[in-house]
Amino acid sequence: MAPVQVESSQLVSAGGPTSAPAAAVTAAVAASPGVRLSMLIDFLLQRTYHEITVLADLLPRKTDMERKIEIVQFASRTRQLFVRLLALVKWASNAGKVEKCAMISNFLDQQAFIFVEAADRMASLARDALVHARLPSFAIPFAIDVLTTGSYPRLPTCIRDKIIPPNPITKSEKQSTLHQLNQILRHRLVTTDLPPQLANLTVANGRVKFRVEGEFEATLTVMGDDPEIPWRLLKLEILVEDKETGDGRALVHSMQINFIHRLVQSRLFADEKPLQDMYNCLHSFCLSLQLEVLHSQAQMLIRERWGDLVQVERYQPGKCLTLVVWNQQVLGRKTGSASVHKVLIKIDESDCSKPLQISHDPPLPACDSKLIERAMKVDHLSVEKLLIDSVHARSHQKLQELKAILKSYNPNDNSFIETALPTLVIPILEPCGRSECLHIFVDLHSGMFQPMLYGIDQTTLDDIEKSINDEMKRIIPWLLQLKFWLGQQRCKQSMKHLPTVCSETLHLSNSSSHPVGNLSKHKLFIKLTRLPQYYIVVEMLDRPGSPVELQYKYHFLSVSHGLTDPDDGPPTALLLQQFKPNIEDLVLDAKTGKQAKAGDKHKLPADQGPIEPKKPKRTGEVCAFNKVLAHLVAMCDSNMPFIGLRCELSAMEIPHQGVQVEGDGCSHAIRILRIPPCASVSEETQKSLDRSLLDCTFRLQGRNNRTWVAELVFANCPLNSTSAKEQGSTRHVYLTYESLLSEPVGGRKVVEAFLNDLNSVAKLYDCVLDFARSLPEIPSHLNHFSEIRVYNYRKLVICYGATKGSSITIQWNPSHQRFHISLGTVGPNSGCSNCHNIILHQLQEMFNKSPNVVQLLQILYDTQAPLNAINKLPTVPMLGLTHRTNTAYQCFSILPQSPTHIRLAFRNMYCIDIYCRSRGVVAIRDGAYSLFDNSKIVEGFHPAPGLKTFLNMFVDSTQDARRRSVNEDDNPPSPIGGDMIESLMSQLQSQPQQPFTKSGGTVNYPLTSPPTSYHNTVTPSPQMMPTQSPGSLHPASSPSGAIRAPSPASFVPSPSPSSLGISMGQTPNFASPHGTIDPSSPYTMMSPSQRPGNWPGSPQLPGPSLARIPGMSPANPSLHSPIPDVSHSPRAGTSSQIMPTNMPPPRTLPQRSWAASIPTILTHNALHILLCPSPTPGLVPGLAGSYLCSPLERFLGSVMMRRHLQRIIQQEPLQLINSNEPGVIMFKTEALKCRVALNPQTYQTLQFKVTPETPDPWTQEELQVLEKFFETRVAGPPFKANTLNAFAKLLGAPTHILRDCVRIMKLELFPDQTTQIRWNVQFCLTIPPSAPPIAPPGTPAVVLKSKMLFFLQLTQRLTVPQEPISIIVPIVYDMATGATQQADIPRPQNTSGAAASMVSNILRRFSEVHQPPQGDCTIYAAVRELMANLTLPPGGRQ
Repeated sequence: MAPVQVESSQLVSAGGPTSAPAAAVTAAVAASPGVRLSMLIDFLLQRTYHEITVLADLLPRKTDMERKIEIVQFASRTRQLFVRLLALVKWASNAGKVEKCAMISNFLDQQAFIFVEAADRMASLARDALVHARLPSFAIPFAIDVLTTGSYPRLPTCIRDKIIPPNPITKSEKQSTLHQLNQILRHRLVTTDLPPQLANLTVANGRVKFRVEGEFEATLTVMGDDPEIPWRLLKLEILVEDKETGDGRALVHSMQINFIHRLVQSRLFADEKPLQDMYNCLHSFCLSLQLEVLHSQAQMLIRERWGDLVQVERYQPGKCLTLVVWNQQVLGRKTGSASVHKVLIKIDESDCSKPLQISHDPPLPACDSKLIERAMKVDHLSVEKLLIDSVHARSHQKLQELKAILKSYNPNDNSFIETALPTLVIPILEPCGRSECLHIFVDLHSGMFQPMLYGIDQTTLDDIEKSINDEMKRIIPWLLQLKFWLGQQRCKQSMKHLPTVCSETLHLSNSSSHPVGNLSKHKLFIKLTRLPQYYIVVEMLDRPGSPVELQYKYHFLSVSHGLTDPDDGPPTALLLQQFKPNIEDLVLDAKTGKQAKAGDKHKLPADQGPIEPKKPKRTGEVCAFNKVLAHLVAMCDSNMPFIGLRCELSAMEIPHQGVQVEGDGCSHAIRILRIPPCASVSEETQKSLDRSLLDCTFRLQGRNNRTWVAELVFANCPLNSTSAKEQGSTRHVYLTYESLLSEPVGGRKVVEAFLNDLNSVAKLYDCVLDFARSLPEIPSHLNHFSEIRVYNYRKLVICYGATKGSSITIQWNPSHQRFHISLGTVGPNSGCSNCHNIILHQLQEMFNKSPNVVQLLQILYDTQAPLNAINKLPTVPMLGLTHRTNTAYQCFSILPQSPTHIRLAFRNMYCIDIYCRSRGVVAIRDGAYSLFDNSKIVEGFHPAPGLKTFLNMFVDSTQDARRRSVNEDDNPPSPIGGDMIESLMSQLQSQPQQPFTKSGGTVNYPLTSPPTSYHNTVTPSPQMMPTQSPGSLHPASSPSGAIRAPSPASFVPSPSPSSLGISMGQTPNFASPHGTIDPSSPYTMMSPSQRPGNWPGSPQLPGPSLARIPGMSPANPSLHSPIPDVSHSPRAGTSSQIMPTNMPPPRTLPQRSWAASIPTILTHNALHILLCPSPTPGLVPGLAGSYLCSPLERFLGSVMMRRHLQRIIQQEPLQLINSNEPGVIMFKTEALKCRVALNPQTYQTLQFKVTPETPDPWTQEELQVLEKFFETRVAGPPFKANTLNAFAKLLGAPTHILRDCVRIMKLELFPDQTTQIRWNVQFCLTIPPSAPPIAPPGTPAVVLKSKMLFFLQLTQRLTVPQEPISIIVPIVYDMATGATQQADIPRPQNTSGAAASMVSNILRRFSEVHQPPQGDCTIYAAVRELMANLTLPPGGRQ
């Protein structure tokens, strides 16, 4: 039994059980292969399971007895098998011992066998081999030769002869031998009977090469010079090739060639005429091969391309091949006896030396020798080419038959046949281009005619093909029909690029009764698209005696469409008129530029006699173009619009000269004799306009002839402009009108638009005439201020300003029947906006009420400087200004009320009225007071306390007297008497005035004030009249009840109170704050209750903002001064403006609630200083913030912050202290007394004075730092309410905490005084946008409860100029433990948090090291430690 491996170290073998070392067991395993016991058990289990599965499948189909027998047999077999397995397992435990004994026994047997074998070999050697063993004698001579000479000359020569080859012959000997062999070959060829087909031979290199083109090539030689020596065939090559179906492979197999080689060689050995017999043998084989190739090509041709169009009728290998083409029965064209064309390819049996013979049935006609010759050869060995040559010759015959039919119909037939592709080219209509000819092809596969004509539909071509294939004579009617079709196509092609629509039919409602119905059936209707009511009808007739020519007649047709809807029904024919028959003569004369003489006869192409036959031209465009028709269309298209315009002008009773020809006769025009008068213009203006108009002409312009240009020539222009185009004695005005496609050219709308433009010219001319009359007497300052840039009778452009960089354009809008004004900038200022855009609507309304250009210029002069200053105010909405951090508020809203009245709304709380006056001054008042009653406040606004005093600081020294009069308004004395009024009036009359005399009138105006039309409906204001104050109408206890003296400021030299700019209407409208503010302003003030609701959660302008009043939108922030100046930017740079040095110190005026309602007079320079951004006066530049604003914004912001502080004191735990000083707020905390008031020197900042309750522990320096911090960081620009809230909470902190905060404020205010720190600090009173997301940005950043939370911004100090790193640090101070730590606020996921972790580590380490004593605060020390030790890695910004 074979050994079986039990485990990795046990084997089951045939011996008895033994125990052996592991090495011996391993050696046994290597010597005899075994099987693992586990594998054996697995096999047995699988076999048992398989037998059970088979029994389960087979037993159900057997009887009960059979099933029992099968089960018993299975149990017996399985039991025996597993018993054997059990015995084997028990025996395997002693298998090692048995294996050891077997190995020892085998080793001993092997040793014994080796010993016996050695003894046997030695005995055999001694008995057999050693008996005959001898030693040869020593080769002493050979050794001496090798040692002395180094060679072995005694080597046997047989060895050399058998191994070393003989030396080759030399090159010269080889050439000599080959030359002699060539001579032998030539002699043999001369003396041998050589077939003529082998004449193509070559003798070279001892060989002769016979070549028969297309058949074979044989190379022969001879083995000696004896004539009886036979030829030897060296090489044989078959030259028969199949280039179409052979795929480049050889047609004859190499074994076949070898067989033929042996056969030919045997003939060369045996025959008397070896070369003749060789040729006959190879030629017969090649012909049979060629015939086979042609047959295979025919089969492939039928299978792949031709199909049933070619058939193999008969094929006999090695004899003949018959092909059938053009079988009409197969094609289905005819039935019965159909013509069959055959091509027979055969081998000539009578003369086998001939090539393949070609014959045709029926025989080919003698039409073209070249075609016949090509069809009778098969040199190319291509059956398809052979068939094509055959059918090509037959196609030429069919085309000749068709051409003979055409010749019998037309003796002057000009058709011709092209042989490259069998085609008959038939000219249809002379002169005929190549693309217009009818091409009739012959299908080479089927032999059928196939017509082709460019532009005709395929259905017609199919009908022509069927007709001429059935009967050739049927082509004549088709040529007649195609002649008229081609005539229509030529007309359509001629109209292709003209504005026309061609149609062969036209449905007319009266076609049966109208002459248009009697026209020929071959006609074409050409509709003029620009004149849809007109048609040109082309009638085509046969010309007798000329079958290939047409006679054209041209008619002009006018139709009328429905009155209501043009598409409602077919049109009605009105006029049908034939054009003159010699119209072609006119065309030729117009082309050559010569007039036709009377009596000259111009022959038409039809009258020039018979046309000589000639081939058609290659380019058919010249032949296809109908010059006469194109001329008629162009003539109608250019003349009919003028006829329509002439009719419209006559219908509207406008005199004209009719249609006239201009220039060299290529253009037309209509001249107007007199323009109609304008109803809204005076008779004098109309006469002046008629006198200045020299010419008025209408012309058509453009390629589409839909653009009318009316040229007006004027003389004696009333204004002289600076434009270079307007310096001549005459002015040309061009009015352009576009006619819509849906309207006829020259319709009524063109005339109406022309009359509207004439009305616009007249309205502007009326205004310009008044302006021209006033120019000699216009003030000099307006002459220098303005310049007439353009006046072209349609618009007036005036440039104004110091540099003439602003422009105003005046023109009449006919659609709105009013003047339209547009503003702009020119020259270097073209990139800026015009400052007067703010009051553009008001200027337009005023000019339409009183169209006076002088008055308009005066207003522009008076308002330019104030508007330049107003435009510098910030108008962009900002977030975070109030406690509503998500609501945007506009800093200033610019609300023009009239051309001279501008209202400024500051954060929807305060209102400032600015009135522009003449002589370079403006009047400013508090707009919160009603214009009619000073005791009433306009709803939605609050009075600005101290505004009067603040404005007086900007009053010029020359206005000192007026300022004193304002002081008297604030401190009214007793009622004045008549002597005071007389003294004031005398001062008024004593001021010099320059008269302004209006031409033709007696009214004089001062040069500093506009005429009365400037404010023609002004009612004097009660404040301006030299009577008692309105306060005298109220009791003494009323705030305005005290009797006031008239203000001298109201008596500024002017003819009327309207010079203040306060235009007042009727008293009922003026009294209501919701009524009309100014009669020149078309807007009404909206009640706050009518404003739209606020959208929750979105930035908006809350409150009763006048920015939502219709027509009072705030000024665009881009509307700055036309002259860009960086120093005047509202937010960038340092302004160079300073307060006037000649201003006296402000006087302390008593506070009157209504004092600011009286206007304060300021010069334009003072207004510029008041409204332009400038540094805060009285502050060190380092302490002032980066927000640059104007003095007015600082004043109003300070007043607003003071008002907000009063509300904060009531909400915060601060105690208010009553104060007798007006405008002063006093309050106190636990340890400090505070006083807040406007700076009495500038009124632009809030002063904060702090006095401690007890001297300790505060120092004077700490108090000054707290005051400076409030003035520069809290109550300064940009005046945020939440900043004040946070500072008030900070003041309520305990003293030790507040002192540490003050020290941090000192580090912020004076960063240069601190050394050995790496960061600058800034105390954040509101949450910045880059802070951790704990609250919305702008929220107060100070929380004071059991713990104190505040924010600091640390900015890295750098010695190199680069962008510093800034981080926001939220700090929490625990009042109970005194620990200062960073607030644990979740940060966004996109931030690294490296800076926050480093700050936390530094503050935690500081708290562990420094344990503060009871009552001490560690805020300052911790912040100082953080500023000194914080170091961020590169890119470590939070």
